Amino acid sequence: MEYNIITAPDLEGLASEVAGFLPQGWRLKGGILEHGDGYAQQLVRHTKDRLRVQQQQQQQRRQPAKQRRTKWIE
Repeated sequence: MEYNIITAPDLEGLASEVAGFLPQGWRLKGGILEHGDGYAQQLVRHTKDRLRVQQQQQQQRRQPAKQRRTKWIE
């Protein structure tokens, strides 16, 4: 299990930082903590979550882009 702590001077900055980690398999742990320098949020990730995200990314790369069919109106 991996742990990560994100800190930021304001709540908007914290939200944008945390949002970057969520697609990588990280999950929120606990609430937002307020400290002298700003705010902090703890994240946790299990090994299986990290592997699942990597597998999904590989599958998306392997699938060819779907071609759109267009119908010509005469």
